[in-house]
Amino acid sequence: MTPRNAPMAPPTAPPPVGTRLIGFFLLGGTMWIAGLLALFRAVMAVVPT
Repeated sequence: MTPRNAPMAPPTAPPPVGTRLIGFFLLGGTMWIAGLLALFRAVMAVVPT
Protein backbone atom coordinates (compact mmCIF):
# COMPACT_ATOMS: atom_id res chain seq x y z
CA MET A 1 0.00 0.00 0.00
CA THR A 2 1.50 3.32 -1.04
CA PRO A 3 1.32 6.30 1.31
CA ARG A 4 -0.99 9.12 0.35
CA ASN A 5 1.84 11.67 -0.06
CA ALA A 6 3.97 9.51 -2.36
CA PRO A 7 5.05 11.38 -5.50
CA MET A 8 3.33 10.24 -8.65
CA ALA A 9 5.59 8.82 -11.33
CA PRO A 10 5.42 10.77 -14.60
CA PRO A 11 3.94 8.89 -17.54
CA THR A 12 6.75 7.24 -19.48
CA ALA A 13 6.77 8.12 -23.15
CA PRO A 14 8.81 6.10 -25.64
CA PRO A 15 12.11 7.75 -26.57
CA PRO A 16 12.23 9.67 -29.83
CA VAL A 17 13.18 7.86 -33.01
CA GLY A 18 16.65 9.45 -33.11
CA THR A 19 17.60 8.17 -29.67
CA ARG A 20 16.34 4.69 -30.53
CA LEU A 21 18.29 4.68 -33.80
CA ILE A 22 21.50 5.83 -32.09
CA GLY A 23 21.14 3.13 -29.45
CA PHE A 24 20.41 0.51 -32.08
CA PHE A 25 23.46 1.43 -34.15
CA LEU A 26 25.68 1.59 -31.06
CA LEU A 27 24.59 -1.88 -29.99
CA GLY A 28 24.80 -3.22 -33.54
CA GLY A 29 28.25 -1.74 -34.05
CA THR A 30 29.51 -3.24 -30.81
CA MET A 31 28.14 -6.65 -31.75
CA TRP A 32 29.63 -6.35 -35.25
CA ILE A 33 33.09 -5.55 -33.86
CA ALA A 34 32.83 -8.41 -31.35
CA GLY A 35 31.84 -10.83 -34.10
CA LEU A 36 34.66 -9.65 -36.33
CA LEU A 37 37.16 -10.06 -33.50
CA ALA A 38 35.87 -13.55 -32.74
CA LEU A 39 36.15 -14.51 -36.42
CA PHE A 40 39.68 -13.13 -36.59
CA ARG A 41 40.70 -15.04 -33.46
CA ALA A 42 39.20 -18.25 -34.87
CA VAL A 43 41.12 -17.85 -38.12
CA MET A 44 44.33 -17.10 -36.22
CA ALA A 45 43.84 -20.21 -34.10
CA VAL A 46 43.46 -22.40 -37.21
CA VAL A 47 46.17 -20.86 -39.40
CA PRO A 48 49.66 -21.85 -38.24
CA THR A 49 51.95 -18.84 -37.81
